[in-house]
Order: sequence, then C-alpha cells, then structure tokens
Amino acid sequence: MVDISKLTKHDVARMIDYAILKPEWQDEHQIAGCEDTKKYKFGAYYVLPHWLPLVISEMGDFAKEHDIELGTGIAFPYGSATTASKLAESEDQIKLGATVLDMVANVAWLKDRKYDLYQQECSAFVKLCHDAGLVAKIIIRVGYLNDEETKAAVKMVSEAGAEFVKTATGAGPAGRPNMHDAQLILDTLAELKSTTKLKVSGVIEPRIFNAYSFIRLGAARIGTRAAVKVVESLPEVQRLLFPAC
Repeated sequence: MVDISKLTKHDVARMIDYAILKPEWQDEHQIAGCEDTKKYKFGAYYVLPHWLPLVISEMGDFAKEHDIELGTGIAFPYGSATTASKLAESEDQIKLGATVLDMVANVAWLKDRKYDLYQQECSAFVKLCHDAGLVAKIIIRVGYLNDEETKAAVKMVSEAGAEFVKTATGAGPAGRPNMHDAQLILDTLAELKSTTKLKVSGVIEPRIFNAYSFIRLGAARIGTRAAVKVVESLPEVQRLLFPAC
C-alpha cells in the first residue's frame, strides 16, 4: 500500500488525470482548467474532443516542458462505435496534438466472450497510439462486468501493451468502481507481471476520501474533475483520515 503520510501535493497532482468532460461547459471552463493544470502540474488534462485544439494552443508547450499528457476519450462514454470509427477518431485527435488517448472498449463483445474482437480492437488502438508516440489507456467499464469478465479484460488490455487499464467513464452503474474492482485489477496485473498500471475513474462520493483510498491501494492515476480539491485536501486527509500511514 502507498503511505499517504509521505506524499506531497506535487506527488498527488502527478497521480491525477484532471478531466473536464461536461458537454455543456464552455471555452472559459476549459481555459480555467488549463490554468489549474499549469498551477498544479497534473499528470494529465482531458477535455472533450472538439476542445483539444483550444487546450493545445493554451498550454501545448507548457505540457511538453512539464510532462503533462493532453488528451481525450475515444468512443466516449459508451465504447459502442466500430473499431474502424475508433481508430479514425484516434487519428483525428493525434493530428490535433493529443499526447494521450483513453479508448472505451466494447463491453458487449467482452460479455459475449468475443475475445478475438476485443483483443484485436485493443491491440489496434495501442499500436496506433504507440506508433504516434502517444500513451494508450483503455477503459473496460467495470460497472458492467463480473469478476471473470474484469480479469479477462485486464489480461487483454495488458497483452495489447496499454500503459493503463482504466476502470470507468463516470457514466454507468452507481457504486462502481469500488475497492473490490480496484484490488481485482491490481491482483490480475500482478499475476501477469504486467507493466500496465491502474487508472481509477468514476470516483463516487465521498470523492476525496475515496480518491485517497484508491491511491493508498495502489492506483497509479485517478481520473476526476475534482482534481484541485483532491490535491488541496492532502494535509487534512493526512491528519484525519490516515493517521496511521
């Protein structure tokens, strides 16, 4: 487990993927997100696809200098587009300047045990990202999966070579991901001796406590729009919630 007491605000910020994904939010919200990202130097900053050019223009050079990923979700939030459509969307975002992409994998294929199609899609996406020098993250949507399906998905994401397996999109069954989901993914990655890491997204209330609980468990990244609150809450979390760390 991660010792929360030894973390600094900068450590926590580097574990956060700041996500501004409200479809009704406007340019001003994205620019404010850029300023927050510059201030805290989060691990990544995510926006919906059509805002990526604005983000690149606002902080592309800064992001390169400080190793901050800039990106978006592919086939977000359901993952039901065809593989060809997902790859075309990925190519479009790469041309716009993305340095990271999170693809939502096809949940129906997984549940129907069409593992060949699921694996092919994950592998094609990761290859496209890596050929362009991008980080690849694949969203498996654990809220719809049982333990067997989660383990199968993690194995295929790892086999594809993705840097991260991501739990959810924030749209889906309430209460997932939970600690059981995260531990199962971590255990599966450990069994595989995989270099793929866990990203937890869709963190529910109490969001601050749960975010730090996932970090303590071993999640390498937390995807959340509450990034600033998570970082600024560290001293209080250290004092009140994890005094024994």
